[in-house]
Amino acid sequence: MSLLEWCLLPLGLAILVARIAVAAPTYYVDSVGGNDHGKGTSPEHAWQSLAKVNTTTFVPGSRILLKAGAVYQGCLRPRCSGQPGQPLVIDRWGDGAKPRLQGVILANVAQWEIHDLDLSGGSVGVLLQLKDFGVARHIHLVNLDIHDVRGNLRGDDSGILATNSGETTWFEDFVIEGCTIRNVDRNGILITDYPGPTDKHRNRQVVIRNNQLTNLGGDGIFILACRGAVIEHNTVRYAHQRVGRRPGERACAGIWPFRSEDTLIQFNEVSHTAVGGLTVWDSEAFDDDIGCHGTIFQYNYSHDNAGGFLLDCGGRGTIVRYNISQNDATATFTFESDNVGNVHIYNNTVYVSPKLKVELVRNTFGKPAGVRFTNNLFAIAGEARYAFGHMGDVVFEHNAFGGRHVKRPADTAAINGSPKLAAPGRGSNGFGSAVAYKLRPDSPCRGAGVTIDNCGGRDFWGIPVPPHAAPSVGACQD
Repeated sequence: MSLLEWCLLPLGLAILVARIAVAAPTYYVDSVGGNDHGKGTSPEHAWQSLAKVNTTTFVPGSRILLKAGAVYQGCLRPRCSGQPGQPLVIDRWGDGAKPRLQGVILANVAQWEIHDLDLSGGSVGVLLQLKDFGVARHIHLVNLDIHDVRGNLRGDDSGILATNSGETTWFEDFVIEGCTIRNVDRNGILITDYPGPTDKHRNRQVVIRNNQLTNLGGDGIFILACRGAVIEHNTVRYAHQRVGRRPGERACAGIWPFRSEDTLIQFNEVSHTAVGGLTVWDSEAFDDDIGCHGTIFQYNYSHDNAGGFLLDCGGRGTIVRYNISQNDATATFTFESDNVGNVHIYNNTVYVSPKLKVELVRNTFGKPAGVRFTNNLFAIAGEARYAFGHMGDVVFEHNAFGGRHVKRPADTAAINGSPKLAAPGRGSNGFGSAVAYKLRPDSPCRGAGVTIDNCGGRDFWGIPVPPHAAPSVGACQD
């Protein structure tokens, strides 16, 4: 079309022609019926191998569709990037199971979306690598099934492993959503800038949401060097199953940030960490670790974790609110390191079964300071002890202490005796079972708390916290 003809077109038609002219193609891959010498742009002329995909430079906005029910040899390792608003997309076509392959590797590329694949058999399910790349924007991993990944228990191998190095290199708009990760070593999901962190950059707009992780050799979800990450609505069961205390192996937890700021961890269920594993080494549901600032743990359900509910190993400005912990063993709250400070733990509900003896608060090294416990409900059917060690400036106020507490700390306006919960100890897998920790109508915890500013505005079940009246003690405001 000549320039004169283009100029004479009606505006609407010109826009339509322009869109058609730049439309990115869709490519099809069929491991059985395809042919790498074909055009690949229709199911009838599909490509056959991942090698063809890996050696093709795609126009931004292109879609690469793998045939459902098919098995593909090797890994996807595309070599090009999309553009803002025009990501490259890998997905499936046709009916049947998700297409199976060994893994996906994205090295120094960006603007990719990976959907609906079955990944197994390698040492990593999805490997993202950045080195002196700049900012890698818009990488979305959605609805992936990652399983039977047998990586090195002494390294960082994971179901999903994202690494970045370089003073101007980080991930931005990085989303992991709706994935299942099971039977993997070492970790479920790991985002790391190790080795060689500089602390001159942070990964941004990181969202890890609605994922199901189970039977993990080491950690569940572990992030380093992120700012403003959101980790929510995930289920982590049976982490820390195969990592022991052998040379080169490290302690593990369910969900934790490290050297990260303003992390929001909410609506997650973490259970059975280290139960049936080789050792209890940390093994808490949650951890706020070295170099963290402003982490919020809220509306989470933790149960049956061998190491306890929460470890604070250097977090400052940490908020822990409206969580439920049932039968988390060893130590409910552990504080280590001189760097712990300005921590507020409020309106949580903790239950300990008759079979358990726990340290409700524990310190074994360092001199943590500045920890407040407010409006928490401790229902102890077994035994709770307190091992404050070298902790300083620890305050308890308006907490409920039910059951046996050995050397209980002083508390202003403490509630003693039974807190009268709906069905303590009856929680199981699933958020719905946490209804066992609602307050009975005659509970002394109703309206017995102290008002806390900027408290999140809702309880564990979404019930509003009264803005102008005393809240209830514990995670329930109903």
